[in-house]
Amino acid sequence: MMKRFLSGRISIWSISEACGVVYYILFSLQITVVICLISWHEIFHNTDDTPTETLIAIGQGTAPLVITIAAETLVILLTLEGTVMLAERYLKRRYEEGRKEVLRRQKRYNARLKAWDARRLKSEAEGEPFDEPLPDFDDDDDNEVEEDD
Repeated sequence: MMKRFLSGRISIWSISEACGVVYYILFSLQITVVICLISWHEIFHNTDDTPTETLIAIGQGTAPLVITIAAETLVILLTLEGTVMLAERYLKRRYEEGRKEVLRRQKRYNARLKAWDARRLKSEAEGEPFDEPLPDFDDDDDNEVEEDD
C-alpha cells in the first residue's frame, strides 16, 4: 500500500497521486469557508456597496488567500505523508526486533528440548523411569547456554 501511496507525483505542489483527491477536497473546503466568511463580511458589514462592488470586494478578499490556502493544504498533506513514513519505519523496526526475539526464544527452547530429549534417551537406555515433563516454551531460563545448530 505504501508504494501506491508514494508512487507518482502530480502538479507543481508535488503531492502523491493518492493524496490528490484528498488535497483537492481539503483545498475546496477551505476555499469555500473563506469565500463564505468574506462574503458574509462584505454583504452584512459593508451595506453601502452596490452588488458589483460587493462581488469585486469578495474577489479581492479571496484572491490573496488562494495561494496561502493551497500552500497550507500542501503542508498538511506533506506532514501527513511524513508522519505515515515515520510510523511505518517505526513499526517495521519494532516488527523486526520482535521477530528476532521470537527466533532467539525459539533457539533457546530448541536447546532445552534437545537437552530434555537427551536426558530421556539416557534414562531409557539405563532402564530408569523418566517422568520429567516437556520444557515449556515460555520458561526462559537465562542461565541455560544456547546451543548452535
